[in-house]
Amino acid sequence: MILFGKTVAEGIFSEAKQIASDCSVRPGLGVVLVGDDPASHLYVGIKERRAEEFGFHFRKDLLPAAATEEEIIRVIETLNEDPDIHGTIVQLPLPEGLDTDRIIGAIDPGKDADGFHPETVWRFLAGDISAMPVFPSAIVELIRSVGQSLSGKRGVIFANSTIFGDIMYHALKHDGIDPMIIPQYEIAYQEDEIASADIIVSALGVPERFPRDIFKSGAIVIDGGISERNSEVFGDVASTGDASNIYLTPVPGGVGPVTVACLLRRTAELAGKE
Repeated sequence: MILFGKTVAEGIFSEAKQIASDCSVRPGLGVVLVGDDPASHLYVGIKERRAEEFGFHFRKDLLPAAATEEEIIRVIETLNEDPDIHGTIVQLPLPEGLDTDRIIGAIDPGKDADGFHPETVWRFLAGDISAMPVFPSAIVELIRSVGQSLSGKRGVIFANSTIFGDIMYHALKHDGIDPMIIPQYEIAYQEDEIASADIIVSALGVPERFPRDIFKSGAIVIDGGISERNSEVFGDVASTGDASNIYLTPVPGGVGPVTVACLLRRTAELAGKE
């Protein structure tokens, strides 16, 4: 029972297109890409194609890996001032040595398309569901796509950052799920919790950390982790093994397409505020 993201993404793209058609302006997305990471260039290319496909204005600012934080922030400031840009993102990860929090914090909160500006995160954690960042939004959309009642379901979250864990916790809680965050160092001691969970969200970036047979029958497993090993891309869940008795998102082709769709929907929503 593989949960391919394409079908879910197309529904969200349709929402984004409808929102854009109701806007008084043409939605514009600006992307800052630093360095030569092949995966980052691939992801930005996908965003560019989909944005242009739906008639969005798209601006891409490329900077070398040696760019300083000040140079990157100056580019962000031009996007903040560009009236044709309604949503801005900085493609992550940034090259080593750069302060990601400082750079993301330079984005105008009113143009925060990814949803990870500190002000946006604070709004979401304070109860503003409309401020949910796009990556957690994509995960929630995939969980909902199974069509099950989520109220009272037990969930576990594996995250490689505290802030993502907190955001995902609140996102699942909003849908009536009873979640718990399991730190990576406790996974080996929490196998019973994992094996009994109805919903599993993993974004560790540890290749094939979990065998498929660790999850109970009928579990919804959202694999948001992505890592590279020997030039191959892997998720947190093993790429082989029987998945016929669980709902599992593949890597690639699972969360990624839905995240792009949520990004364009959010950009259209930001444009609609003008």
